Amino acid sequence: MEGITIHIGWEYFVGLLSALIAMAWYSNGRFTALETSMDWVKNMLLDLKKSIDDANAKERSDSSKDRAEARKPLKQQTLW
Repeated sequence: MEGITIHIGWEYFVGLLSALIAMAWYSNGRFTALETSMDWVKNMLLDLKKSIDDANAKERSDSSKDRAEARKPLKQQTLW
């Protein structure tokens, strides 16, 4: 018992080699499409920007209401 010897004919070897090449070709195409598709990143950043803008607008409106309540009313002035 020196080792295991496997005898494969050339037809099976070519078939196995072509199956490995086809599998690598298919998986490369799948990974390339995944890596080059940046739509999900774009959508995520747009959603993040929208939520930040909404929060800033809400903060501005809240602070302007607070400032308006805290400010004393000014007398109307005429320019002439």
